[in-house]
Amino acid sequence: MVTGQSEAAKRYIEAGRVAAAEARKTGTPEYDPRAHERAVEHERKMAEELAKEQAAT
Repeated sequence: MVTGQSEAAKRYIEAGRVAAAEARKTGTPEYDPRAHERAVEHERKMAEELAKEQAAT
């Protein structure tokens, strides 16, 4: 990771990784649509937080 990344950017990147991992489970016995929805919602919230931080700077 780039050392200059903000905490909001790091949280957004991690949320995206989790959402992508849940999406890759689609069609498998491990897929949980609720977990996928939670991951996508968390990623959206982190994107909003990052946008607010970037707008403030």
